[in-house]
Amino acid sequence: MKLAIIRRRYTPYGGAERFIERIARHLMERGVNTTILAEQWGAKNDASASLQVVRAASSGWSRVARFRSFEQAVEKNLRTHSFDLVQSHERLMGADVYRAGDGVHAAWIQRRLREVGHWKARWLQRDPYHRAAMKMEKQMAGDLHLHFVANSGLVASELREMLDISTQRITVIPNGVDTVHFAPPGESVRHVAREQFYLPQDVPVVAFVGSGFARKGASYLVEALRWLPDVFLLLCGHDKNRHALEALVKKNHWHSRVKILGGVEDVRPVLHAADVFALPSLYDPSPNAVLEALGCGLPIITTADTGLAQEIVAAKAGAICERDAASLASQIEALFADRDQHSMMASSARELAMKFDQEKIVGEWLDFYQRRMAPA
Repeated sequence: MKLAIIRRRYTPYGGAERFIERIARHLMERGVNTTILAEQWGAKNDASASLQVVRAASSGWSRVARFRSFEQAVEKNLRTHSFDLVQSHERLMGADVYRAGDGVHAAWIQRRLREVGHWKARWLQRDPYHRAAMKMEKQMAGDLHLHFVANSGLVASELREMLDISTQRITVIPNGVDTVHFAPPGESVRHVAREQFYLPQDVPVVAFVGSGFARKGASYLVEALRWLPDVFLLLCGHDKNRHALEALVKKNHWHSRVKILGGVEDVRPVLHAADVFALPSLYDPSPNAVLEALGCGLPIITTADTGLAQEIVAAKAGAICERDAASLASQIEALFADRDQHSMMASSARELAMKFDQEKIVGEWLDFYQRRMAPA
């Protein structure tokens, strides 16, 4: 079987790219010939370096022009290469399968409008790129040949409700996590991890992992320290406006309690040093960081706009917060106040992670591909 996967650009800490590397490696081990169609795909590790990459270059001065140019480049490559199945991780026409890993763009805009002022809202509604992305989603919805893969029930419901896509054209396959690589630390491992970040061994620590601090809500988590005088934070992720978060820490003299680490190759020490994982996202269809934290046995505090929220509540592996500092502080305080509850949630978190074990998820993808390839 020859599979093409379309993803425009490689981002070293991007969830979609990590997913592609992970799933492609497992598929190739099972004899699936996998090719990446991308504008750029810089090899950052052995998994990425082993992938076959076909370049689909884009051009243009505007974001919309580059968006359309990339689609044309992909179309040209698809005409000159023979694939049994084409799976896109970008909004464009011509694929057999679209994995809606970034959710529904209209749903993102809808949430964004809640948080911005009047003039910003007007611009968002008129922004040419956002209009083009939402128009493309509607065109894709109208292509009855195209099948959608949602990575959470949240995304599946938005595909149905916002784009009027029938249930028969949607398959839910969640992201997977390596539950051997991401596992609860022993006491000695936890001790070393805390030493690595110069954290006292006996203080409560909350971890945050996510690139794009505004969307992920990092500032709300930092501001929650106003109500949490004994809590320490480890924040990990890439953001071009990191200086704004650093300024907030400096203004409140929280240097000793907040470590802003930037993007890191291995997040396990961050998770091993923590007691709780918090991600107050505005919109997060299925964050890998949450799955990795669950694998490490961390109770999760997140918003209802995260695709894993319902699973976390049902499994009693964490709590839901509003996207504000006071709500975050309240949920964090409650978890640390009841040791028995924390222990129970930690155990439930690890158990929930097993539901998303990557071997199981790879099996679901293989079954999906076989169904899509089967004669009608």
